Formats: sequence, C-alpha cells, structure tokens
Amino acid sequence: MKTLNLKLYFLTVLLASFFLRASGQDTDAMYAHFIDVGQGQAILLEFPKGAVLIDAGGQKDMKEKLLFFLGQFFARRTDLNRTLNGVIITHQHVDHDQGLKDIAGRYKVLNYVDNGHHDPHGSGKMQPWMEQHVGELHINYEAITYDKVTAGHNLQGLTNGNIDPVTGSPVDPLITVYSGAFLPGEVSDMKENNHSLVVKVMYGRASFLFMGDLETSGIEKVTDYYKNTPKVLKADILQVGHHGAKNAMTKDWVKAVRPKYAIINCGQWNWGVNADSTAQKFTTYAYGHPNKKAIDLLENNMTDNRPQPIKVMIGISGTDPHDPTVKPVFKQATITKNIFATAWNGNINIKATPDGQYAVISDR
Repeated sequence: MKTLNLKLYFLTVLLASFFLRASGQDTDAMYAHFIDVGQGQAILLEFPKGAVLIDAGGQKDMKEKLLFFLGQFFARRTDLNRTLNGVIITHQHVDHDQGLKDIAGRYKVLNYVDNGHHDPHGSGKMQPWMEQHVGELHINYEAITYDKVTAGHNLQGLTNGNIDPVTGSPVDPLITVYSGAFLPGEVSDMKENNHSLVVKVMYGRASFLFMGDLETSGIEKVTDYYKNTPKVLKADILQVGHHGAKNAMTKDWVKAVRPKYAIINCGQWNWGVNADSTAQKFTTYAYGHPNKKAIDLLENNMTDNRPQPIKVMIGISGTDPHDPTVKPVFKQATITKNIFATAWNGNINIKATPDGQYAVISDR
C-alpha cells in the first residue's frame, strides 16, 4: 500500500506540474488531450486563450467520462468561463458525436463545424440535432465539403473564423481543414467515415493532424490531391484514423505525414467479448481494433522510438459480418515506436511548445 500511495503521490505531482499555468510558467504552451472514452473519440485542444473540441463521442457507456473530463478542465481553466471557442465534429457517427447535446447544454459553444450530414438513419443523432439548434443556441455554424475546401484548385486548405476561432499572442494558433464531405462520384467509397473532416493545427512550429475515421478510399483521395504540396499534410502528431482499423492507414499517408507520434482512440481490446468468445456488435472486440495492419504500417515507417517498448494486444481480425460465429483474433505485440492508444494508456495529454517540443503524459 505504501508503494501504491507513493506512486499516486508522484503521479499527482507530475500531473500538477504538467498542467501548471501559473504566471510565467508554460503560459505559451498548448495541450492536446486525447480523452479515454473507450471505443470512440473526443479530443480537447487547450490553448492559452481558448479551447476547441474535436469530436464528442465515445462508446455507449462512457459519455459521462467525457463530461467529467470537461468539468475538471473548466474547473481548472476558470479564465475560459465555461466556453468552448469551437467544436468540430469530423463525421456523423455516434462514437464521435454522442456528447454534443449535453455539452451544448452545459457550456457555451461559440462556433460549430461539421460535414453537413444529417442522415436520419445515421448512427450519429447529435450532429443533426446540433445543426437544428445552432440558431437558438446562438452558435456560428458551417458545414465543410470537399468542394468548398478545394475550390479553385486550392491547395492551402480552408480556414476562417468558424474553423479557427482561437487567437493568441505571441503565438496565434492556425486551424485548417483539408478535406470534407464528398459529392457522389468524388470518392470510390461513400461510407460516412470517408466524409470525415481532416483538420490540421499549427501552433508555432508544433503541428497536429486529425483525420477522424477516414478510410483507405478517402485517404488515397486526399493524399493524391496534395501530392505536389507535401508540407500540407506533414505533422508531428497524427491522430490515427478509424480507431486504428486495418483500413485506417496507407504507406503513402504515413510518408506524407511523417509523424513523430501517432495516437489511436479506441476501447479496451476485450470490450464486447462474450463468454464463448463471440463478439457483441459495434464493440472494440468485434472490430479488432487497433489492427495489426495499421500498427505495422506505423511501426515500419515511423522513425521516433518510445523510451521503452511496450507489449499490448492488437487485432488480427474482427468478426465476419456474414458469419457472426466467426470469432475475432487478437495477439500480443511489442510497440517500439511512439505509438500511443487510449486503450493502452488511458487519457493521453500532449504538451506542445511553439518551438515544436513535445511532452506526453498518460494515465498509465
């Protein structure tokens, strides 16, 4: 017990120092909080003068975990007056939008951006709800399409006051969208995941790229469009698409981004396993996340190593949609590169300074 208490003490001290915002210390840093919401995604970007939330999802039993994290955040950042400068939802799926209504009810949201989809049969019900209520909530709203982003063969992405609502001095963050909802025929696979917004955040020399649940078809489209402007997709921190699924990554994408760190938002590998090892639908276990194919692409093409390798469970295969008796297969793997996952690490908090230096701290 003494050892445990000592560990908890040092963790508390470390967290306190990491988030310290006292005058003259770390006041010029930004933080990206990859919140552990299980099989889903919610990322809070914390700046000296504001905050932006990218996705507000999670697995069905973890919405309260997101709300608790935000509550603790605003209790610490009282200067923000319970206000989110922006909320960006990458696409209309429940594991990315389920917390929207609760967040809009508890906090002031100034700007809201999504891909404009409001399919009544889609799994995400809160994105359409938000679109319908932005007027009465006095929220500035913009739907982002691929055509809008690339109008006039624009290769610099799209940014404006809705997308990039945070200012700062001496460092002014830059938030830019590089892909949005496609029109029929613009991409070979029209699944909702491929309509994910691709968002890049620059903070001085620090850089982050968020790709929602973009899959192979969308990845190839975006990679090809920006192939002659390689610096556009380059980012030090990559949010790995589609929770690390086998279709979440391509070799060309990893080479274009050249990440120093890769972060995967996903649930515990055995969430959804039945007693007979079959899988419950729409769970981490059923999907086989994160998948060996995506992990191998990152391991083989990233250059920055972890201080110490770790052993984790990764998916070899998920369920067969045509045969529910087929059981997912997972195996233990050794991670040597700077790859982190909420399933392995809990909440992942990345501090970024304007000169492009990073510090990562996680729950475990």
